Amino acid sequence: MAKKKKKMTFMEGLKAQFSTKSLVLIPIAVGINLIGGTLCSALKLPLFLDMIGTIVIACLSGPWVSALCGLLTNVFLALVANPVYLPYSVVSILCGLVTGYMVKAGLFKKIWGAVLTWLACTLTNVAAASTITICVYGGATGVTGSSVLTATLIAATKDIVTSVLSSAMIENLVDKGIAFLIAFIIVKKIPKRFLSQYAADAEDDDEEED
Repeated sequence: MAKKKKKMTFMEGLKAQFSTKSLVLIPIAVGINLIGGTLCSALKLPLFLDMIGTIVIACLSGPWVSALCGLLTNVFLALVANPVYLPYSVVSILCGLVTGYMVKAGLFKKIWGAVLTWLACTLTNVAAASTITICVYGGATGVTGSSVLTATLIAATKDIVTSVLSSAMIENLVDKGIAFLIAFIIVKKIPKRFLSQYAADAEDDDEEED
């Protein structure tokens, strides 16, 4: 008998994403993020590298699990590294959702799609993070090496908004580029049988029935 597709409701899809398999992966993904984020913070590198786990779990479990992973990452970074990270939880949530929905649309299966996802996530991060940096911290946080670049640009241009946006764009293009590259390689190395099990749980667009 031919099969037809039945559209799932938002709540049904959300419940499907937060399966037992996904819940087990969340602490692992957060741990990966924390290692990268804490290391960059300790070394004052102009990077964050706190989104690798978020990207991987977006590919396995869906956008809302990815958003939760981003939120938990920032909460823990605020506790173990620097409280400055807490307001940026909003940024991590938005990036998790953008990445998750673009992955869900099939854009992470090819390199060009992964590049588009990287650029979309970067623009989302720059817009949201720059707003927080300017409104909450006056233009610089001092957490990473990018604060030096921001201060230099402010001194040269006398324009806080342009300086913050410029330094954030430079930083995030590199940071998210590295994170997406690593995540893309990790996902490609995952056995298809294992990946398909999670992809089935994360799928919330439709459900096949007889």
